[in-house]
Amino acid sequence: MTNAPTAPPTAAGLATATPVDRDRYADLLRLFSIGMVVLGHWVVALLTVHGAGGVTTSLPLMLSTWVWQVMALFFFVGGFAHARALRHRPASGRFIRARLARLLPPVLVMLAVWTALAALMHTTGYSTGQFAVGLHMITVPLWFVGVYLVIVPAAPAMMRLHERFGLWPVLAALTGAVVVVDALRMSTGETLVGYANYLFVWLAVHQLGYGYADGTLQRGGHRLAGLLAGGGLAGAALLVFGTSAYPVLMVGLPGNDVSNSAPPNLALLAQSLFLVGTALLLRRAGTALMDRPRAWFAVATGSSVIMTVFCWHLTACYLVQGLLLIAGVRLPAADTVLWFPALAGWLIACSLACLGIVALFRRFERPADALVRGSVRTPIVVAGTLAVAVGLFVVSKIGLHGLVTEQGLPGAVLLPLALVAAGVMALRGR
Repeated sequence: MTNAPTAPPTAAGLATATPVDRDRYADLLRLFSIGMVVLGHWVVALLTVHGAGGVTTSLPLMLSTWVWQVMALFFFVGGFAHARALRHRPASGRFIRARLARLLPPVLVMLAVWTALAALMHTTGYSTGQFAVGLHMITVPLWFVGVYLVIVPAAPAMMRLHERFGLWPVLAALTGAVVVVDALRMSTGETLVGYANYLFVWLAVHQLGYGYADGTLQRGGHRLAGLLAGGGLAGAALLVFGTSAYPVLMVGLPGNDVSNSAPPNLALLAQSLFLVGTALLLRRAGTALMDRPRAWFAVATGSSVIMTVFCWHLTACYLVQGLLLIAGVRLPAADTVLWFPALAGWLIACSLACLGIVALFRRFERPADALVRGSVRTPIVVAGTLAVAVGLFVVSKIGLHGLVTEQGLPGAVLLPLALVAAGVMALRGR
């Protein structure tokens, strides 16, 4: 006897079934942040491939990156989610594997598919020109996953610090570490020194999520939220326009060599405080919106495929550009009057392609039982997680174009890919 198919949930039914203590506004912030990342990457891709003119070096557009560099919101919500999960004092190894069980599968599937495609493109000769750029850029978003995978095993220890000292002393210590790293980077001229701030900056924002989870940030009301937003904005403006040490851009744009996000620095941390403060100011309105069944249904549905969208949104963009290449079509540059209609068409086409890809790969968004089945010692879990983190971060920097050298030999990217594979095997207890 077979079970009858389960009817899809209705908006009202989902709203009723949602636990009353769930912070729906946090889900809205998470979905919004990923949506802005996707939109930003699609716009930057259009500017890169079809011409930006002088637009990307104009001050208004550069200042707009202070609003749409929103990765801080994802780390902030990540800290909130980790604080909620750590309330029940799970064992560190169990906590780490449970967090990775949903995060990693979409990433690993995307990486496996594109590694196979890269090998095929090298074999068939489609690895030059725009194809080479595509293979280099397709893995860029994975830097976020690499950094997040370092923060996950650190989360229990950071929670203990939060419980012992409170939000502000820990945040001040992390900010001090950011300042020290910036000073060392500037005094030595060594960019790699600044890479330490991939950890310190995003750990600081993640710590704010702990303050949101325990009510510290809410108890301050609009006054504290306004101080965070205004202080962060003023701090970023002072660092950027009061010194020559920090560029205007909070995220990279074509035609600009540097930004405050690669590697992160004190200016990006200040901008992150501005974003978190603004999010707190909008919390009442956002919560009221999430109390509407249809709005919550849309957010809950989008959140169920959030990592799939993140992993595949650049692929959707590449598919659209591939069709334009086949058709011999070049879109107007950004400094022409026809750019805005072209932008609208580009975004619609990318959205449709992304919907199709998400429908194909959304099945991998489900938590992977293989990552949490059985018992694995915590040191092995931590080592496996860090191996995957380092591998993904390196792949995000060097891309898949180097999978095969010009002499047909295995490329340098195979080493970080092997590190990812070894880390996953450790997480599975093999």
